[in-house]
Amino acid sequence: MTEYDYTFKVCVFADKDVGKETLAKSNFLNRHFHMIGVESTSKDVEFCGKNIRLQFWIISDDRERFQHIWKQYIKGSLGVILMYDITNAKTLKMVSEWCQMVKDCRKDIPILLVGNKIDLEEQREVSKDRVDKFKENHDISSSMEISLKTRENVEKMFLRLTEMLLEN
Repeated sequence: MTEYDYTFKVCVFADKDVGKETLAKSNFLNRHFHMIGVESTSKDVEFCGKNIRLQFWIISDDRERFQHIWKQYIKGSLGVILMYDITNAKTLKMVSEWCQMVKDCRKDIPILLVGNKIDLEEQREVSKDRVDKFKENHDISSSMEISLKTRENVEKMFLRLTEMLLEN
């Protein structure tokens, strides 16, 4: 059994069809458990000689049924990933709402803004300038873009998140 130097619980919020289901069930992550309103999975990372477990709570976007539990997961987390789809500008609007809810619960929590589907660059609706303005308006210090389909930057996302958690 692996011993971990750190275990970090992280909430993942994303609108429907952004990629959170793909992330939850991907081979990027370890065990996968489904509970009512949330899926739980983990990723083991070695970072600067430390064994770290990132425990992800991938939150359902079913606002009507599960909004009441979101705040409890945020309060129990040490970090948050907010995902949007670079080919669908509407998904960034939902990220804005989640970001506000996260900041209302935990002002000091590290947030990584992640744009998915960079493999569909020719269909981009969310410009990098818009992301920069979004980050500035919502006081988010770090963002990156990935493709869960091609795996581009996915491991870098886990490493960047780990770095942010260790800095906090």
